[in-house]
Amino acid sequence: MKNIKFYSLLYVQQGAEKLAQNFGAASSEPPKIKDIELYTKSCSNLMKSLDAHGFSYSVLTNNAVLLKQLQPELDVIQIEFSLDVPQGISFYGAHFKIDTFRWFAAQKDGYSILLDIDEVCINGMPENLRVAVKHNLPVYYDITDQMYPDAGRARLIDDLQLFCPEADLGVWAGGEFIGGDAAFFKKLYKKIDSISKGYFAVQQKLFHKGDESLTTAALQCLLKDGVPMVNAGSFGAVARYWSCGTRHVQKPFAAVKDCFLLHLPADKRFLAENQYSGDFIEKYEKYLRSEKSIDTAAVLPKLFWQRVKNKLLHLAKLKR
Repeated sequence: MKNIKFYSLLYVQQGAEKLAQNFGAASSEPPKIKDIELYTKSCSNLMKSLDAHGFSYSVLTNNAVLLKQLQPELDVIQIEFSLDVPQGISFYGAHFKIDTFRWFAAQKDGYSILLDIDEVCINGMPENLRVAVKHNLPVYYDITDQMYPDAGRARLIDDLQLFCPEADLGVWAGGEFIGGDAAFFKKLYKKIDSISKGYFAVQQKLFHKGDESLTTAALQCLLKDGVPMVNAGSFGAVARYWSCGTRHVQKPFAAVKDCFLLHLPADKRFLAENQYSGDFIEKYEKYLRSEKSIDTAAVLPKLFWQRVKNKLLHLAKLKR
């Protein structure tokens, strides 16, 4: 079996150490240095959790010096970024994930898996994933069921076809998990490179304005071209869990806590402040039961206030 290596992207914008929005809201306003430390601590957390399960992890960046200053224990690799991303665009830095695909295409030996920073490894690797790697099968995370309640199938297809007419399968790939060998990433990067100019021209019109749109459209094209791929979410290699309200029907946490990699997009601060240890799940479940799990920055206003109402009703019952 090929050697599996896990990576994340942490892109730092030029000037005032501006951090790319691959780890925050869609605003183009740059976080401060203390926020970058929050992100590097999350990288450290992910690294420790993967190491505990026998896997190596590196952070790909354009500013290795800064990241090593903030988090010396991280394995940081500085790579070249050449994608022409328009300044001020929503999720500016997240789009540089595309350059990581080009870098993966040059790694001739091994199998690369790109993760988001706000993930943690909580269990051993599923045998299904090992078999996929053994046979050089690319893996991705299908989150179509999470996207439809927000946008609807027609909107998602219509949006992608604005810049990629071939993207008509109606499936959606999450940006937190994608893996393959060099040959796969070469095909993926080539396809994205051919549609990126059209994407940037219409990006502000799209329902989803991040790199997931580009990657999803390209993956659909590869699927239609006969490139075999495996949905890693179907056998628990990865699971996205929101501690806040969602429009889609979400499984209870008990149903996802046996996954290999847990993605917690609404709990970035919790991940940074609670370094991985053997009792991580117990700490997170306690956090879920507390008022701290309400994150106003990650929740739609209506859902947020419903969550507050439920918390107050729960407290009122306890006082009776």
